[in-house]
Formats: sequence, C-alpha cells, structure tokens
Amino acid sequence: MHFFLDVALPLPLKDTFTYVITSAEAKCIQPGMRIIVPFGKRKQYTAIALKVHQNPPKAYEPKHIEGIIDRSPVLSTIQLSFLQWISSYYQAPLGLVIRTALPTVMLLESETEIVTHHWDTISAELTKGARLLLDQLPQNSVLTLTQIQQLILVKNPYPILKELAKPGYISLKEEVYAQYKPKTQSEIILHPNMNSDNALKSKLYELSANAKQHKTFLTFLQQRAPVVVSEFSKLETVSPSSLKTLIKHQVLLKQERIIDRLPAKTASDEVLLPLSLSQEEAKNSIDEFWKSKEITLLHGVTGSGKTEIYMHLISEQLAAGKQVLFLVPEIGLTTQLMQRLYRFFGQHLAVYHSKYSPTERAETWEKVNTTNSKSLLVLGARSAVLLPFQDLGLIIIDESHETSYKQYDAAPRYHARDAAMVLGRMHNAKVLLGTATPSIESYRHAKNEKYGLVSLTTRFNKAKMPEISFVDLSKAYQKKQMNGHLAQELIAAVGQTLDAHKQVLLFQNRRGYASFVECSQCAHVPQCQSCDVSLTYHQVNNELRCHYCGYVEPYTPACVACGTITPQTQGLGTQQLEEEVRQLFPLARVARMDLDTTRKKNAHKNLITAFARHEIDILIGTQMITKGLDFEHVTLVGVLSADNFLHFPDFRAHERAFQVLTQVAGRAGRVGDSSKVLIQTFQPKHPVLKYVQEYDYLSFYEQQLIQRDQFAYPPFVRMIRIELRHKNMATLLQAGDWLKKGLHERFSFVLGPAPPPVGRIRNYFILYSLIKLPLDASQTSAKERLEKLLESFAQVGVFKQVKVVTDVDPQ
Repeated sequence: MHFFLDVALPLPLKDTFTYVITSAEAKCIQPGMRIIVPFGKRKQYTAIALKVHQNPPKAYEPKHIEGIIDRSPVLSTIQLSFLQWISSYYQAPLGLVIRTALPTVMLLESETEIVTHHWDTISAELTKGARLLLDQLPQNSVLTLTQIQQLILVKNPYPILKELAKPGYISLKEEVYAQYKPKTQSEIILHPNMNSDNALKSKLYELSANAKQHKTFLTFLQQRAPVVVSEFSKLETVSPSSLKTLIKHQVLLKQERIIDRLPAKTASDEVLLPLSLSQEEAKNSIDEFWKSKEITLLHGVTGSGKTEIYMHLISEQLAAGKQVLFLVPEIGLTTQLMQRLYRFFGQHLAVYHSKYSPTERAETWEKVNTTNSKSLLVLGARSAVLLPFQDLGLIIIDESHETSYKQYDAAPRYHARDAAMVLGRMHNAKVLLGTATPSIESYRHAKNEKYGLVSLTTRFNKAKMPEISFVDLSKAYQKKQMNGHLAQELIAAVGQTLDAHKQVLLFQNRRGYASFVECSQCAHVPQCQSCDVSLTYHQVNNELRCHYCGYVEPYTPACVACGTITPQTQGLGTQQLEEEVRQLFPLARVARMDLDTTRKKNAHKNLITAFARHEIDILIGTQMITKGLDFEHVTLVGVLSADNFLHFPDFRAHERAFQVLTQVAGRAGRVGDSSKVLIQTFQPKHPVLKYVQEYDYLSFYEQQLIQRDQFAYPPFVRMIRIELRHKNMATLLQAGDWLKKGLHERFSFVLGPAPPPVGRIRNYFILYSLIKLPLDASQTSAKERLEKLLESFAQVGVFKQVKVVTDVDPQ
C-alpha cells in the first residue's frame, strides 16, 4: 500500500505538490511539520506537510521525500488554517504565505557542494574552461557553488562542473543547511568530583603549591553563578592558562548553555496604576460588548489614556494564562510602548518585527509556539500576526486606522488588521480596535452594531485638546511674512515655546532636501532613468535619489541639458527644513526623524529616547512622528503644508488628511500644558481642515459616507485591483485591452485599465484595473472567476512576460 504526502513549497507557486512516503513516515508525519523534499533537477527545499493520503498524482511521477525535520508541527492546525485563509482571501500562493510567516532561518534550502578528489594528470579532452577551473581547485576538498563562481567568474558553472564530474575529478552533492542555531554561552561550574567539603579542602591544600592556580580557583569560588568564561577570564586574579589546567584536571567543568538572544527580565513586574473614572467606564463597556461581540472599537481622542485600558485588559488575560497580541502599525511605535509594557509585563513580553535579526525572530517564534512559555504578550508590527499562537485570548490593534497595516510591496498583500480579526475568530479571542481617528469602514461596522463601540471623548486628567489654527500661506507670501518655508507666525510660536523650555514637533511629509532640482534657464529637471519621477535632492550626501527604485547619481550644479550653473531647488524636504530651523534657532537642539536617519537597528529608539529626555528641543519628521508617541513636554506642533494631503488622487485622500492632521495635533499638550497646533496651508477654509480644527470626527464621517455611497467606494463595495507590468508599453497596452474585455464579460463594474500617478517604476510600465464588487455578491465566486481569467491571460503567448499582481482590498 502506497502513501502520499501533499506539501506546500516556500515558492511563489500556486499548486501544492505530492510526494511518496513510506507507511512508517505516514504514521509520524503531521500537518504543519517541515519536510525536506527534492524539487527541480538539483535543489532541495523545506516544505510544509499538508495532508497524508493514498491518491497518487495523475500528472507526474511523484518523488520520495528526503527527510523529516521536526518531531512535532511548527505550524499548529489553527495557524495552518489561518495561513490558508490568507492565501485564499488575498489570492496569494500558499507557499509564499508560509515563506512570509516562517522566519528565514527555519526555511532550509540546499546548496550544491563540490567535492574534489585526487588526480595526477589533467585530460587534454577537457574544455579550456574546465582545465582552467581544475588548475585552481584544491584536491580532496569541499567547496560551495559560490566559491566556484568566485574562482572562475562564471555566472552558471554547472556545465563545467558536470564535465569534470563525468571523469571523476569531482562529485556534486546537495546538502541542506540549517541556518538557525540557538545562542550558547560558555560557563564553568565546579566539577562533580569537587562536590564534597573534604574534596574541596584537599584540592585547595594541593593547589597552594601553585600560586596562580590557587588564586584562580579561589576567585571562582567567590563568584555568583553563572560564571561566564569570557567574563571570568578577564578578572585580574584569574590566569587563563591556570583556568585551562583546572578544567583539564577535572577541578572545574566547562559547559555550553543555551541562552536567549533577547534577555529576559529578572526583576519583579510593577503593579498597574488604577484607571480613572472615564477609563474604568470604558473598560467595563468593552467587557460588556465582548459578551455578545468578538470585536469592539475603542474610539478615544488622542491622550485619553487608551494604553492604560489596554494594559488592564492584558493583565486579565495573562492572569488567565492566555496569550495576547499587541499590534502597532510601525516599528517606531514599539520603542515607547515596549518601555511601558516592560515595567508591568516584562517577564511575559516578547517583541517581534523586521528590525530584529532572523535568529532573534526565530527565538521569539519558538517561544510563542511553546504552550508553557512565559512569552505570553507579543508586541509587534504587521508581521507579528503571523506568529504561531497556541492559546490566544486577546488581540489589541492600536492605531487601527493606519494604512501601514497593509502589505503593499510584495505578496501576500494582506491587511494585518483584517487578518487579525480572522485570527481572533479562529482562536475564540477578543479583538480591540483602538484609535482616535477610525477608518470609515470600521466606524460604519460599529455604527451598524457589527462591532461594539466605546468612546472616550476627554483627555486623561482633564488635559485640554490643543488649539488648532491655520496660517494662510497665500497671504503670508503676499505680505512677505515668510522666512524660507516658515511663516513669521510659526517662527514666533517656536521661539515662545523654546523660551518656555518646552519642545516643538515640526511635520513635513517629504524626506530629502528638495522635491527636485530645476534649471533656472531651460527648466530641465533631472529624472530617474528607471521611473517616471524626478530625482529628489539629498544635500547631506550631495546626491540625487529616486525614492521608488533607489537609483542614485551625484549632484552637479551644472545643468546637463544646457550647461548653465543656476540650479533652483523646488519643494521642501525634511533636510532643508532642518537647515532652515538651525539657522533660525542656532541655540536650539534640533534633530530629524525620517527614513534616512532611522535605517539602523536602534536609530528609532535612540531618537525617541533622546526627545523624551528633553535632549532635543525641536524634532523634525515625516509621518513617523505623527502617531502613537507620547511626549510630555511638547506644547507646539507645526505642520509645514497640509495641501499635499488634500489633493492626492485617491478616494481616501480626505480621510487620510483628517487622520494625519488629527494625529499629529494630538502629540501636543498631553499632560495638561496649554498647547497649540499651527497648520500652514493655502486653503484654510477647506471643509476637511474645519473638521480637524473642531475635532469633529462624526460630521466628517457622515460627509465621507455620503460621497462614498454616491461614487460606489468602500464601505459600500469591495474592491480588487489588477496591476499589469511590462517593459514594453505597446505590449502592456495590448495586454490591458485583452484583460479589459475579459473583466467586463465577468464583472458589472470595472474601472480602467489606466496608468497610476507614477506610470513607470524600475523600467516597468504599469496599468491598473479596478473591480468593484457589491457587498451582497459572493466574494469567493468572484475571485474564482478572476483566477480563471488570469490563467487564460497567462496562456496567451505574447503576454507571458507581463507581470500580473492581484491586490484584494487595496488601500
């Protein structure tokens, strides 16, 4: 009787694959275990076991598996079902979803080993390339393919290696390498021979004849466990050679102990502070809603104390032995939250995001995957929703409106907020959405009683909301009241704030020095070679950079078109703003927070910590500084330009403008100090700005709902965006026409194809098509129709090189 195993390979392949297994293997293999399987001509991969059965595949002869890595599943039944849901809902290959979910060090892949043998002569029948390589190869050695490529500078050395393998000069072998190894620490302990008092006294008397060994042994006896070899050897009274001798003579014993890369808290956790009356009422309302609903929306103004409510809810879940997932939209927000959570839950806390190394993420994965682990509270960004929770009781999604929860760049293009709600349902866990500016969709669900709705309308400790006012840029320029890009009113406010020994946040959502450089004579603007965008000027490195593909070229003042040396910078970036602020306030301590200054692992943490300690007076930043951060000395927030948000070509533009401006305003006056927000704009009477000024979310929501209904946008429809990419515009247009006909035959409401605002990125021209689906239509049926259409599209010969990307629920 034959047994077969279906597996998912960690590759962007739609199908699963079937392999032959023995009856013994069939008994021990469980879904979610890692299996080594051959795939293709030479490679081996770590696949995930899905199903054991007795139905052979009809389309191909199945191969046998190479081995079983795990004794128990690394993906639980619930986790595997969750990843399969992501694959199905977001139209992404299951293998790619698994590759995203598992830490890279857990996905082993094979590398060809080249084993060289002994030879006396080199055959004249070998080609020139083979003889050249053989001359450089050491005999009776093992080399990797990378090392071979470095020896002969050939991209694909396989033909030469095969030529050398036939006469037996070398042999090729595929080995699977495990990249992950637990971190160990060398420690020394007393050898078991020395456990008795008599043995110790005797050994000390014996060593008294050797001063160095005697002193080293005495020093060891005075140490507290664990005695780490690297630290112990540095002590003045320790002789490294004597230490080796004591270990050799079985006086001391050296051992390796597995330790965490992320140190655990040893001190006791602090007791939570009591909630205020309004916070207590909000918490009780949340608990009441959870009796009948899985999801509750906590709509609390900035500074209302939502985090304190979170911590009391977390405490209850941890006391019940449940796991808790605390999601934040960006890595930068984990710094302050981690410090607050560490005080009260440090013995249970684990942090998970992409700034940690692969091995650190693998350790967190292992902890979460262990049912008896103390790491019950996980704080993380988007990818933390993919961790293998065993007994999840609560999911908190802070700043739940944030578009950063959506994966944009690569498949699977999942939305962590929406995926977390599905994960909560699978675990029977409660979900809390916390935000001061809910998304239109979330708030409508709450108003329709699909979610519970709890509101906090006042700040903690009765602190007042900042006063928001506008600086009319058109009048300021007309009256010559501008100094660079700052109006006199904003400059005066910054000066007053600094005089009062308070802090300032200045928000400009564009990094770099200037948006572009323009020749004052011929109006030439340097463009990216691969994208349809102008190059952004970065003064720090004196370079022009594309923010889409990363292309960089050195900046030269001379115009490449006409040779004139009269360049003009256009637009304002954070670097230029920093320069202007330093000139205006030379005594102020100024710092900048944007992608350029926070690339290193601890850069976020260092900047935020320095600002919190009042080591920085003025912090300039992009959207990184607008949300979730809590600084007690900030009493002034300046927004350099609100107009970019209001006129972006997107149906969510006004929603995002309201959210960003409200959030950045909420950074001021959080501990009760009188505070203000100054927003520079050419349209101070714009209706969205009026709603922001009055903190009137409900009126803004109702106005947006009317527009969304009128033009058929979410929450009244569901959307799927199809993106086509090709390097040849004519082929792309032909593909767009073909797809357009197919979409109109299958769906009643299709927009496009049309190019996006940036129509070419990395030398690929782009076309978007948008499918709008009624809420009462079957999502599954619609996706099946779309999938069949795209399969037909891929079969058309001329379109085989056209890249197709499906984005479900685009943001």
